[in-house]
Parts: sequence; structure tokens; C-alpha cells
Amino acid sequence: MGTFARVLARVVAWPLAPALFAWQLAIHQRLGGVPGIGPADVLYLVAMLVCWAVGVLLTWRVVDQPAGWAFLGLGTSLTWSGFAELYTEFALGPAQNANGPLMATFSDTSFVWWFVFLALGLQFTPAVRSTSRALPVLTVVSGVVYQIAALLRSTHLERPHDEIVSPWAIPGIAGPIGMLAAVSVVVLGLCLLASVYVLVAAFRRARGEARQQLLWLVAGAMPLAPCVVAAFAASYAGFDEAAGWVLSVCVITLALGAAMSVAKYRLYDVERIVTDSAAYAISTGAVIAVFGVVVVVITRSIPVRADSQLLTILATLAAAGVARPAYTWARRVVDRHFNRRRFDAVQVVRAGLAESPAPDLGVLLVEATGDPQARVLFPADDGWVTSDGRVAVPGQDVVDVVRRGQVSARIEFDPSRCDRTVVAAVAQEAAAEIDNLGLRAELARQVEQITESRARLAGAHLDERRRMERDLHDGAQQRILAIALQLRSARVNGGDTVLRAEVDRAITDLALTVQELRDLASGLQPAALAGGGLRAATDELASRIPVRMKLDVVDQRFPASVESGAWFVIAEAVSNAVKHAGVDEVTIRVSASPSHLRVAVLDDGVGGVDPHGRGLQGLADRVAALGGVLSAVDQPGGGTRVEAVLPCA
Repeated sequence: MGTFARVLARVVAWPLAPALFAWQLAIHQRLGGVPGIGPADVLYLVAMLVCWAVGVLLTWRVVDQPAGWAFLGLGTSLTWSGFAELYTEFALGPAQNANGPLMATFSDTSFVWWFVFLALGLQFTPAVRSTSRALPVLTVVSGVVYQIAALLRSTHLERPHDEIVSPWAIPGIAGPIGMLAAVSVVVLGLCLLASVYVLVAAFRRARGEARQQLLWLVAGAMPLAPCVVAAFAASYAGFDEAAGWVLSVCVITLALGAAMSVAKYRLYDVERIVTDSAAYAISTGAVIAVFGVVVVVITRSIPVRADSQLLTILATLAAAGVARPAYTWARRVVDRHFNRRRFDAVQVVRAGLAESPAPDLGVLLVEATGDPQARVLFPADDGWVTSDGRVAVPGQDVVDVVRRGQVSARIEFDPSRCDRTVVAAVAQEAAAEIDNLGLRAELARQVEQITESRARLAGAHLDERRRMERDLHDGAQQRILAIALQLRSARVNGGDTVLRAEVDRAITDLALTVQELRDLASGLQPAALAGGGLRAATDELASRIPVRMKLDVVDQRFPASVESGAWFVIAEAVSNAVKHAGVDEVTIRVSASPSHLRVAVLDDGVGGVDPHGRGLQGLADRVAALGGVLSAVDQPGGGTRVEAVLPCA
């Protein structure tokens, strides 16, 4: 189709429905103004507008797409029905137009084009079009045959124009023409049902993105069959307004489903809507069938009037009793045939969770999905962990388990082995068990952290012991041995003068050795801490540190373990600041509440603290062992702040 033809087709087709609607408004004005609009009219107008809008959208995007023209035709045919009905009222009333009987005939038969365009809209879907070449032809032919037969038959029209006969009627062939009209409308109804079946079959064969694109259209098409049957039944019973409601809802759902398919929505919930719609459609058919069977059986076996309230009550009770079992059975059947792989996976999960005791969820997940690499991951402070508390990094292919608006877990899977929809269904079915496993994973992670902390503490203690051994061996021990050798040599080889000089040297060396031992001991715990508490220990520390010190330390005693932990935080933080931060001033603050001791060491250095460094990690483990919390952060203006909060109650 050339550019001119595309533009011409749109220019001609798009304005038809708006023009017919505007003509209706003009006729209303001629009849005395626009009447009040009821709920049924609103639904009809919405159906008309939605179908026309979807048709315009589709033909605007791809002008060669027949499905777009089918929806445009559906919206236009709905508008034509309203126009024909109103024009008939005008022509037979105030205008006394000779075309009134002909327009009444068109109005009486305009519904057939709804079903023609409904069926074509499904048949011309890209995934269905290649599999049903003869079905569109049969649909159009049956619609045309019915329309011609309705114009040529000599039978009276339906209410409210039951006194009118088509002006084109041919007398003497009412029987054959009536039979032809009945057969053609039945064939058209079968074509519509076949269109739904072919669409569902195409959806079941589709994979990947094509399957996702069809989801909304299938969801909208599922109510077609029961809605059409219910509309015919309601119309036959004289409830024309109810029939209009049902058909309007049916048309709206189909048009909206087509619009969503065009927008390529890819949601698992859509597939749930499709299965729910199919199950409700089947169960609705079962309820209608039971209602009809009860009515027929009672009226033929018991002398009761057709309009008896007892008959209605009994039929309604029977239909209500079968509704729930019918839906449960239909839902199971639809799930099994709609997506067998997902159905089997969900059944495996249900059977496994029903066992006592329930098997390991990881094993159950692998069995249900058929993916040996599938696993459940849970959020933690430092990322994600497995069910046994070990740190893990999720891959790109995951399904989030959302509970109460938050992601409570992730299921990692291999897309080459298992479809995402299957994993999502398994996650939904096992959501409660996944929550329980998440609690166990959190406990396992805490145990893992405690184990790691103990291992680090043990390693730190071993390193500290080796350092002490090295310092004793290389420092005080060597110096004492040297002093002993010097004194022995002086006693053997020297006179009084030499002996006196060596003794003086030994005294000096012993003083240095004593200082080395004191320095070594102060690295563990200073004597001032045991004698005067944190206030005395920090005063002594300040006297030995070659930078300015500001002290704000509470003069209060605490349990020995708390004072020891606080001292190690102070000593390590001050040592790091002096050695690595290039500081000019260090501030030590110690405050206490009835339940906690707070220790903070602040410096004005270059910052760049690493909370996961070996020294700070060892301090954090030591503080955590006392039930406290350690934090190390860079200050906004520069420098570092190391703070520990220890329980002291």
C-alpha cells in the first residue's frame, strides 16, 4: 500500500464513527434534546470509544495490520447500531421518512457486524493470522449472508418494530430465507468461538516475548464465549438492557486487552488474569447450564408455572451450589493445559510443603524448576546471603519475592533451564516457607558472623602473642643476656676499676630493660588503668604522646572488662592517628549513662579511615564480644572519628 493509499484509508475510515455520533446528536436535537444517559448507555459509549481508539492506534502504528482495521470496524459498527436505531425512531416518527422501514431492518440486524468484527479482531492477530486463513473468509461470508437474508425475508422484525417487514422482502420464500439466516448466524457464532480457541492455541505455542505480548489479548478474549451466550439468553428472556450490559463489558475487555498487547506489557500477573478469566468463563458456563437443566427438569416433571418464584429459587440454589466446585475444577484444568510446566512445578512445591517434615526448600526448588543451579538468596546488611548464612552475589537472572511491599528474597535461576514464569509461580506458592527460611538464614548469618569474629579474635591473640615473644626475644632478653656476659667478663678479666665501670654500665642497661618491659606491659594494659581507671590511664597516655591532647573523660570507675575494652579502643585509635593520619591534635571523650559507656577519639588528620581494616576490625570484634558497637567515620571538616558504645550496667 502506497503512501497516498495509506493516508486515504485513514482519512476515510477514522472519521466515520465520529461523524455517525455527531449525526446522532443532531437527530437528538431534532427529537427535542439529548435524553438522560443511564448506566447501560455509558457502558455502550465506553465500548464504542475504546474500540474506535484501539483501531485508530493500531492503524496509525501499522496501517497494513488487519487487526487494527477490524477493531476500527467494531467501533464503527457499534456507532452505526446506535445511529440506525435513533434514525429509525426519527424516520418513523416526526420525519415520516419512507426509508424508515429499511433503517429499522438495518437496526434490527446491526448486531451481526459486532460479532463479525469481534471475530476478525482475534483472527487477524499476527500470531493467529498464519494459522487460520479460511476462518476470516467464512466469518465475513456468514455475516454478509445473514445481512442479505435478513433484508429479503418477509418475517416481522424484533421489538419495538415488530409490526414492520423489510421493504426488500421477497414473498413466498420466507421459510428458506429464514433457515438460511438462522444457519448463517449459527455459523458466525461458531466462527467467533473458533477464533477464541485459535487465539488460545497460538498463545500456548508461543514462547518468550511473543507469549507475553499475547497475554493481555487472551485475557480480554476469555470472557467472550460466556458473555455472548449470556447476552443471547438475556435477550431471549426479554432483558435487552442486561444483554447490552454484558456485551458492552465483553467488547471493552477485548479492546483493552488488545491495547495492552500493543503496549507490550510483560507481567506475570497478566498470566494469572488469563487463567482466572478462563476458569471463570468455564465455571460461568457450568452455572448457566445447571440453571437451565434444573429449570427444564422441574418444568417437565412438576406442574409448575415457568414464572414461578419456587422454580427460580431452586434453580438459583443449584447453580450457586455448583459454582465453587466448578471454578476449582476449571482452574485446575486451565492451569494444567495453559502452562503445563508451571502447573507441574507448583504441584511439586505443594506436595513437598504438605509433607511432614517438609523437605529442604533448596532441594524442593531444584526439583520443581528442574534447574540444579536454582537457589534462594536473602537480603543482609552487607549484601545477600544463602540459606546457611554465607555471603553470595546474585546473578542477572533472578525473581524477586515481594512481601508487604519489600523484597524479602531472590530466587536465582538459569534461564536456559527454566522459564521465569515458572520460577515466579514457585516463588508465589512457597512465599510463606521462604519467609521462614529467611528468618533461619538471618540466624545462620549471625552465627557465621560470630564464628568469623571468634576466628579473627583468635588470630589477633595469636599475633599479639607472637609480637610479645619477638619483642621479649629481640629486646629485653638479649639485653639481659648481654649484661650477664659483661659482668662475667669483668669479674674474670678485669680489676676493680674495670669491674666498677661494667657495673655502672649494667645498671644503665637494666634501667633501659625495665623501661622496655614497662612499654611492653603498657601495650597490654597500663598500671594506671587498674589503679585510677580511664581518667588516670588517659592522663598518663597524654603525657607520652608527642601531639596536643584534649581530654574530656568522666572520672568514674566501671567493670574491669568494660574499662579494658574502652582502653584498647582509645590506645588503638590514638596510635593510628599519630602513626598514619599526620595529626596535630587528638581529642578523647569518655561519657557515661546509667546503661552505656561512650568512648570517642577524634583527630584533625587527613581522614580516609577504612572500617574494614585489620586493626579496626579487631577492635570491632573486641567491642562486639562485650556487647557493644564500634564505628569509624571521616568527619565532614577533616579527620577521623572512632566511637565505641559499651554496655556498663
